[in-house]
Amino acid sequence: MSLTLTWLAATSLPVDGAPLRPDSLLGLGLDEVRRVSLKVGNRPAELGELFEVRGDDGGDDRLTVVGDLRGVRGIARGMTAGDLVVRGDAGPELGAEMAGGTIELHGSAGPYAGAEMRGGRLVIRGAAGDFLGAAYPGSRTGMRDGVILVDGTAGDDVGSLMRRGLIAVRGDAGEGLGRSMIAGTVVALGDVGRGLGAGMKRGSLVLPGLSTPPESVLPPTFERAGAFSAPFLAIYSRQMAAWGFEVPPEVSSRSLDRYNGDVLIGGRGEVLAGLRGG
Repeated sequence: MSLTLTWLAATSLPVDGAPLRPDSLLGLGLDEVRRVSLKVGNRPAELGELFEVRGDDGGDDRLTVVGDLRGVRGIARGMTAGDLVVRGDAGPELGAEMAGGTIELHGSAGPYAGAEMRGGRLVIRGAAGDFLGAAYPGSRTGMRDGVILVDGTAGDDVGSLMRRGLIAVRGDAGEGLGRSMIAGTVVALGDVGRGLGAGMKRGSLVLPGLSTPPESVLPPTFERAGAFSAPFLAIYSRQMAAWGFEVPPEVSSRSLDRYNGDVLIGGRGEVLAGLRGG
């Protein structure tokens, strides 16, 4: 059975959207879904007070949530399986701590989307806010596994303290990309802000479409190691294309400049960078 929840805009208070996940709702009857408790401000409310609930026995097993959801925080937090489609902008922490399944957002996401993610795939067809796939304040590890794909731009500190997984951003990204990154791969096809890779231990930052030389945004604690081809990018490109995230073919076929860092903590991370049209 497919299930569609349409936001009724019945409150201006912040709503905890963690229960809005297919692995929790798709096995319930419609009346049971309407009685699911959500926290609104500091009080509980029934899901049916906030959303119109419709089911379709002939549809695929998918949860769809529709509306302006910028005031709904943590949609599908901790999700472990299933397919979720969100049509409209989402609030902070979309898919945070998810461990499996697929979320596809047709809109933009607030900060901390995919924060401390442990598996699954999060696709954002619009823009993403700050701290995409990052660690929460005080936590030692951000994204641990999984895939995040962003068709638009992303904010600051993408992949901060990331330990494993893949993040790809089609547009520009803000400052601090891969800050304190432990491992994993981040691909940004547009420009990036300053301070990328600061405190990076391991992992790869792939930046094939910069409009200014890499030295203008890299910390001085990165050392150029020459120009290299990166065959692994062809594998990444094919897989991302299978997920509907097309990467220009020249990204995987051209030579990129490699920078090693952050040398202050061992220099085992890499930044692969090239100029747009180069």
